[in-house]
Amino acid sequence: MSFTKNAFGLVTVLLLAAPGENLRCEPEPIAAAPSSIEDYMDDLLAMQPIAESRSGVRMSIEVVHDAYLYFMAKKYEECLNFGFDEDLTVGKLKSAHIKYKRFQKRLYFRIHISGEGSKCVIFDKKFASHLEVTQKSKKTSFAKRSFHALNVSPSVKFSRWTIFGKSVLSNTKKNLFGFQSLRAEVTSYSIKAANKEPVYFRLKGIRVQGQNQSPGDSINVAKRQISTKKTWGELQVYGPTIVMTPGNWEIPLPPADFLRVLKKLGYK
Repeated sequence: MSFTKNAFGLVTVLLLAAPGENLRCEPEPIAAAPSSIEDYMDDLLAMQPIAESRSGVRMSIEVVHDAYLYFMAKKYEECLNFGFDEDLTVGKLKSAHIKYKRFQKRLYFRIHISGEGSKCVIFDKKFASHLEVTQKSKKTSFAKRSFHALNVSPSVKFSRWTIFGKSVLSNTKKNLFGFQSLRAEVTSYSIKAANKEPVYFRLKGIRVQGQNQSPGDSINVAKRQISTKKTWGELQVYGPTIVMTPGNWEIPLPPADFLRVLKKLGYK
């Protein structure tokens, strides 16, 4: 046997005997990339996120052009996480399709209202009365638009509060709701994405009071007490105004696999 053949055989034996990890040339595993449905939902909420501050209150709003698509995308992602195949996913999403199909073509807004620093926001009316939404129509420059609150957290529930004036002996009782942070999900059919006119969200008729500011001007949410040197009317302020511009929205396309499932459910 020649020297070359002997050398080749020796190399072969050494390679076969070598530990498996020494032969590996693949890169180390990396974190899985986000699924296309995750990217799609992120793109929906990135259509026009806006935040504004005024009178010690901050309000932020995210908009989605079609509430049905957003809700179904969330349910579809759950099915993917469970590893369901397409046929099983269609079966699992039938009830969600029936529940959410009434929201097709309705705008969806995710709203966050918070007091800046130690400030608290006070409502004396229901949520829809403090948040005014308008959009120009053929008849008027600022036509009020209706919206439907799907979820408000914490719920706006009124309780009896005591308002102390300049004197400890002078106090009044009012049904109020106070909070530092409130989140709401709302939909609207009367606000039209096809209408290129701006949409105005105005937080109005609120009171704002800081915690532990001074003995004469403070709020104690736990005890439902407000101390102020002002009259109740003087405490009222306007919160932020946010202007959304439908004409500037870039609407993302749904992933092909998600759209295929929706069409099997009857989506048009």
